[in-house]
Amino acid sequence: MTLTHLKRYAPLVDDLPAFLEAAATPLPRVVWLNPLRTDLDATAARLRDRCPELTPILWRPHTYRLPPTFAPGRLPEFITGELHVQEEAALWPAALIEAVPGQRVLDLCAAPGNKTAQLAIAMEDRGIIVANDRQAGRLSALRRLVDRLGLTSVVVTCQDGVSFPFEAPGYDAVLVDAPCSAEGTSRKPGGRVEEVSTSFRTFIAGVQLGLLRRALTLVRPGGRVVYSTCTYAPEENEAVVAAVLGEGVELLPLIAPLGLRASPGVTSFQGRQFPEAVRQTARLWPHHNDTGGFFVAAMRRLP
Repeated sequence: MTLTHLKRYAPLVDDLPAFLEAAATPLPRVVWLNPLRTDLDATAARLRDRCPELTPILWRPHTYRLPPTFAPGRLPEFITGELHVQEEAALWPAALIEAVPGQRVLDLCAAPGNKTAQLAIAMEDRGIIVANDRQAGRLSALRRLVDRLGLTSVVVTCQDGVSFPFEAPGYDAVLVDAPCSAEGTSRKPGGRVEEVSTSFRTFIAGVQLGLLRRALTLVRPGGRVVYSTCTYAPEENEAVVAAVLGEGVELLPLIAPLGLRASPGVTSFQGRQFPEAVRQTARLWPHHNDTGGFFVAAMRRLP
């Protein structure tokens, strides 16, 4: 696999050859167990019998890494909703919502539903999670996931997130896992391996900013918004976050949990400067964690 276009990020990475090599290597499989559907210890023991290479992920309970060649989606436990497959780096954004039972949470760009499911499990399936996506065709996968895992707290909507209409009385938290150029998915089957155009990057950054601004109007004062992408591009990451600073929002400093290495957001790229505050955002690089690439930012709406 040739990913020479990722060399544009040479000024941002500590080891360019290691980054390029990791970005072209198949991704380990990661599964997490569903406490609503299974005995966690018993299911973990069955998984270990089938896959002795099973390795616990330190920073998230009941979550395990498996070899890239293992197919957890074929296990009976997957079919019955006792476990779910989700890439490790993609687990962090929903965790940063810090959802608790009884809350009202919005997943603004929810399909195919992995992060929605995470939020429902964190809330012990108590409260309301509005799972929204503008593409009706993608919502069928989300509904199947909700049914398979036995989740009852999820309400599915199909709206353009930029103009999402349901405001009052305000959500406790909003997750914006925004559409992006998806460069961080190159390790996944069917992930992005080709270069994107400058015009697309400009277009998608405008969509991302619209989604983030809308999320900040939908969350209650004092509530939390988490913005994430699976791309390396500062145009879609730090630049988008920088654009909302001063609009009644404060960035929350991010500290990666034990077992996950994060780098701070960058303050310059290709002659473009960003405020020092964006260093409170975080980047996950594939050669640091043996994961895909991700960017995350957590912020609070000021009273």
